[in-house]
Amino acid sequence: ARSSQLKDELKEGIERACWGVREDTQRMEGSARSRPAMVGFRPARLAAVELGGTTLRVAIAKGLPTNIVTRATFVCDVPEATLGKVRAWLACQTFDALGVASFGPIEPRPSQPKYGFITTTPKPGWRDVDVLGGLGAFAFGVPVVFDTDVNAPAVSEFRAAAAVDESLTSCAYITIGTGVGVGLVVSGLPVHGMLHPEGGHCPMPAAPGDTWCCPLDLAIPNGVEAYVSAPALASRAGVSQAELATLSDSDPMWEYTAYYLAVLCANLVLLTSVERIVIGGGVMARASLYPKVRAQLLAILNGYLQLDQLTHAGVNEFIVPPAHGADAGLVGALTMAHDALAAAHEARRRARSRTLSSPFSWGVALGAALLVGVQVGRKLR
Repeated sequence: ARSSQLKDELKEGIERACWGVREDTQRMEGSARSRPAMVGFRPARLAAVELGGTTLRVAIAKGLPTNIVTRATFVCDVPEATLGKVRAWLACQTFDALGVASFGPIEPRPSQPKYGFITTTPKPGWRDVDVLGGLGAFAFGVPVVFDTDVNAPAVSEFRAAAAVDESLTSCAYITIGTGVGVGLVVSGLPVHGMLHPEGGHCPMPAAPGDTWCCPLDLAIPNGVEAYVSAPALASRAGVSQAELATLSDSDPMWEYTAYYLAVLCANLVLLTSVERIVIGGGVMARASLYPKVRAQLLAILNGYLQLDQLTHAGVNEFIVPPAHGADAGLVGALTMAHDALAAAHEARRRARSRTLSSPFSWGVALGAALLVGVQVGRKLR
């Protein structure tokens, strides 16, 4: 019975490692979190899958999530073919933990039957797709963690900022690309609640003078995604998504884009009091959007909050591009793998500690020692 209990405790500990980025590792001191993950006397190899709406990226890092040693990119096509290619790539690698960050909505709770699934996404063909199953994730025999492609970089971006400012406790990560997503870290932990944040679909008031209506078939037709996602912007401009980069910074569309992003940022400020907002994604490759968003945010808040971050000088360090640049999503997924491995090691350590501290275990050990002594004594005679 005691052996069964210890197995259950170990299983529970490892499952805890697979439920987002766990409290055990999140509450470690910054120096401990920044140490390379180790397996025995060698640096751990961490694997990441970043599943976006258009592309899917994979990577292996050695020791630290930022130390990427190999990577590959796949087109996000039909689920079976796409996930099969990634599964084959992973099968050719050696790794000790796997972090999977996916567009959503997803089911990130291990207690639920659809854990590891993309659920109610509008992306054709991807609704109710078993991502972890399609990747064969559990067949690799390593800790696996599954979260959104915005919660993951929210954690890694938070840690990068907290390494400079230890007083920091919160961070939001917004990605603007094929879709719009918002990840949130509060008190050092990623927010899940009843599922996970879906701030990219918050309803938006129309910008003053904006009469354009998004023609995309979206569940929430007046959400942020309807105004600032790459497909929406391409539709508004009458160009392909690939041609968006050719538009001038002076195009009036970018002022509207900045307004809607600023409204989203204002809502994050007023609802969560978040201390930093990181905005990334393909659309934000247009660097001129950052000062526009900052200016619009200050105009919307209208001096209501008297904070250093919300001044003309301070807002430049409040709304920022990702510290990890275009690798924000990959580093986020690798950070999840790093934490899952640490939590799994801690679960095993605790299980061993309980085993050694139990009277039953000491009795077995003493009995074994006596038996060995008897056998040695017989041989000596």
